Amino acid sequence: MISKPIVPLVVLIPILSVCLVLYMVSVIRNKSGILNKILKAARIIVILALVFTINLRPMTKKYNIDVELKNIDVLFVVDTTISMWAEDYNESTKRMDDVKRDCRYIMESLAGSNFALIRFDNRAQILAPFTQDSKNVSDAFSTITTPSKYYATGTSLNVAYDAMEEMLKSSAAKEGRLTVVFFISDGEITAKDEQLQSFAGLSDYIDGGAVLGYGTEKGGKMADGSYGYIRDPETGKDALSKYDEKNLLSLSHDMHIDYIHMEDVSNVEYLLDSIKSGSVMKLANSDNVSYEDTYYYYVPLLLIFLAIEMILVIRRGRI
Repeated sequence: MISKPIVPLVVLIPILSVCLVLYMVSVIRNKSGILNKILKAARIIVILALVFTINLRPMTKKYNIDVELKNIDVLFVVDTTISMWAEDYNESTKRMDDVKRDCRYIMESLAGSNFALIRFDNRAQILAPFTQDSKNVSDAFSTITTPSKYYATGTSLNVAYDAMEEMLKSSAAKEGRLTVVFFISDGEITAKDEQLQSFAGLSDYIDGGAVLGYGTEKGGKMADGSYGYIRDPETGKDALSKYDEKNLLSLSHDMHIDYIHMEDVSNVEYLLDSIKSGSVMKLANSDNVSYEDTYYYYVPLLLIFLAIEMILVIRRGRI
């Protein structure tokens, strides 16, 4: 059994402790008999214990569940260079914040698929191989944090190629699977003398997907993982990162997939509908672990004790 507290325990415990102390002081000062005081104290302890237990949100694990599975392998390839923390998405938030939000939406929309995640900056890294466990992939996304300017050595989109090829070949080797790629970047190439290589060699392994472009022509300041914002050494002012649509269009052309400039999560909706309509679903036994809430078992008991306490208060005219 695990728990996921609704209200953080560091907040709830002091509140419940204060309530308990105040009530106990009231009970002790009351002129009623010892037995009556004991019963009052017992009721409030039970009520507070039930509140604490419900707030813990206890869950039980469930194994080998029958779930609806899709014959889709979804590969996320995410540019995690420092420019992806530029603050121009919706003119305020960081690009990466909305990348994570949009990827969560895609995973929810294509639930039952296998998911995998590659990140790339100075090098490519497979954070999650293809798996039905979407939580594992979500957790991998959460490990992506702002890089330090001292780590950044310039952006090259080419570094993602080999890791992509490895993952796409593993998907293509499975019979009856559809392989979908979401290549996510602002398209900027800042590595010295770097030219975008052709990604056409990967197209035979891809059945659908899109290059998702983030950023604006106006550009945005880049948050530095160490301190403040990245400075332009030539001007001394905050450097701006602008998305490069030409490179993103070239990638989508090479891989024979759509290009979508992401301004809102709804921009990808038509593609998700198309992917789902072309997939095959089946009911199968999954090795995934799911979690089932059990806190609601305690709610009726809490309501009963609260009702009893309310009736007693009304009859006495006081606590």
